[in-house]
Amino acid sequence: MPQPRTISRVFLSIIFAMSLFFLFSPTTKALAAPRIQNILVEALDSGLFVSATLDSGFQKKTVEDIHNGIPKDFYYYFVLHQREKRWFDEELLSKTILFTVKYDTLKKNYKIKQIRDNKSTERTVSEFKDMKDMVTKIKRLKLAPLKVLNKTDHLFVSVKSQMQGTKRPFYLDYFLFFIPFLEIDTPWVDSPRITFPVEK
Repeated sequence: MPQPRTISRVFLSIIFAMSLFFLFSPTTKALAAPRIQNILVEALDSGLFVSATLDSGFQKKTVEDIHNGIPKDFYYYFVLHQREKRWFDEELLSKTILFTVKYDTLKKNYKIKQIRDNKSTERTVSEFKDMKDMVTKIKRLKLAPLKVLNKTDHLFVSVKSQMQGTKRPFYLDYFLFFIPFLEIDTPWVDSPRITFPVEK
């Protein structure tokens, strides 16, 4: 009769093998294309604002799933850093935005729910382009009031995006039930150094 330790080793070996298959499969490589672009950080009198775009976020499979009524969650992460020459960059503050897209197959429209600063809002649009623009283009997200920032520091903003999938291959569901399946997981992208208005 196999010993429990032997069974555990076999099980772990199977999980490891399936993990490697998942990580290096062509499907996973194809999902590496989406990335954050056009990061713009504006220091205005009313505060520090950031804009960014998720490029190639709506691939064919994503569009098909949405039109089949499968909800999609798009997360955006914004982190304000202070550059440190002799140590790791310091994280000053962070914000997250969540968009949930749900297509109504009967009414033929898109419901977009946004959660930002613990506040939830919803909008409904009928055109795919309008929905895509709302979900992939972050416009002037307020990170912080200028008065709380040290304007002499080297500050920059890092941005990334993830999309949580609602389905995964059945074999991954069985072996990798504890690993979140991300259809999109962009690399972090840094903005240029933030320039502040000259105080008069």
